[in-house]
Amino acid sequence: MTFKFKLVILIILVFSALFCPLSLISSADEYVYYGAVPSRIYYAKPRGALPGQGEYDLSKGFTIDPSSIANYGLLCIAATENDTIVRVYEMPSNRLISECRLNRMGKHFVKIRNGTLFKVVSNKILSVLLVGGNVAGRELEPNLPEAPVAQTFYTSTEGSFVGREFVFIACQGLTGTPFKIIALEDADVTVMREDGWKLTFKMQANSYEVLQLVPFRAYRVKATGNIMIQSGWMGGRYTRSLFIPTPQGGFMGTIFYTAATRRYWPASDDGFRISSLEDAKVEIWDIETKNLIQKVTVRAGRGVSVKPRANVILVRSDKPIMLEYINNGTVGREFSYGAGVTYFTVKPNEETVFFLPTNSTVQTYIFAYKETVAYIDDVPIKMPADSYYMIKTGGFHRIRSNRELIVQLIHWPLTPPFQGIESFGTIIPCAQTISIKPKVKFTPLRGEGFPLTHLAAAAISIVVIVTVILFMRKYRRGI
Repeated sequence: MTFKFKLVILIILVFSALFCPLSLISSADEYVYYGAVPSRIYYAKPRGALPGQGEYDLSKGFTIDPSSIANYGLLCIAATENDTIVRVYEMPSNRLISECRLNRMGKHFVKIRNGTLFKVVSNKILSVLLVGGNVAGRELEPNLPEAPVAQTFYTSTEGSFVGREFVFIACQGLTGTPFKIIALEDADVTVMREDGWKLTFKMQANSYEVLQLVPFRAYRVKATGNIMIQSGWMGGRYTRSLFIPTPQGGFMGTIFYTAATRRYWPASDDGFRISSLEDAKVEIWDIETKNLIQKVTVRAGRGVSVKPRANVILVRSDKPIMLEYINNGTVGREFSYGAGVTYFTVKPNEETVFFLPTNSTVQTYIFAYKETVAYIDDVPIKMPADSYYMIKTGGFHRIRSNRELIVQLIHWPLTPPFQGIESFGTIIPCAQTISIKPKVKFTPLRGEGFPLTHLAAAAISIVVIVTVILFMRKYRRGI
């Protein structure tokens, strides 16, 4: 090969690298995130207030608060690695909305109008947060000093909801500590902000720390043991629904950690919902006091609602369950407003049960990355690649599929009929990381006892020891 020929090849490669469109991403290293922006982003408030805290004369009707009307949702995208290529498309047209190249902790914000379906495609794992709703009457912009609080768990740099490293964009108000780091293992934790600010602390397994973070700043959290990161509030008049991921991977499991509350709003039809395909015995523990709060039995194909009073709880079951925090959107004399935008995922060939709010307008999008055959409430549904199916009815549902699925729930109260969702915030899971099984070494709470596997091993050991003792006695007696 001559020198001139080598030079020509080198020039071609350099120009290709410089001017190749960002949209050229190999399918071998493609990571995809799906979502929908709610069609109604505003709040219809009761007109008539009665004497006394929180009571309204609902016969006087509702009116839309003009300061709450928003026209778009905001995608807050953070890169977990250098040289990350990001594309955002409108669905189903596949029209390119935005594209960029980011380094680790780099940020990209994209406004997407109400009612739009979209997908985010990248060559490396991202943190993708969908947030919406005006802030103190101002349109949502990434330069504001505050933002709606996201009701969500965050994904690690490996794409699951458990890990030792996280990169994400924070969203919260001016005050409060809505962020919780939950330690599954003993860990030294370092929280780093994009401007160089840093915080370090030690955590023991089955403990948590609360944090106040700066809105729209990128954060990197590193830990020497496995942790989960959650933000949001439980309980209260305006709570948001949330599907709880299990640290075992996915959303159907036997172990769950989540924030809870010590005070539930009396008029709200909210609380944790446990669903199961089999008869299941469930224990709920307070991880602060290490005390057992409640034992419940869940019948096969049905669900149980509970309101455990604790800041953070551990839920353990002897059979796989789905755990959700659901506000059904009940309206009464003490008006409560239940709404939400939240996600869960479905693994291939793993039947998944879930509950949707019953007194709400419900829009549930089921997204398929590949061509899929799904059985939704036992009805076979053929889904082409890059498509979705919608459920609009509340109550108990089940899904089984031959491929990974991403499910997004959007809901707001039925009363009044023109109600909308005031604000929301949720992390979007990645289609390619749904089947990850994190390797976590769980530590029993004090007084909780051993996990079932440990109990089984102990029982086997006792049987072996008793057998040996009996054999030795027989041997000594010459029997």
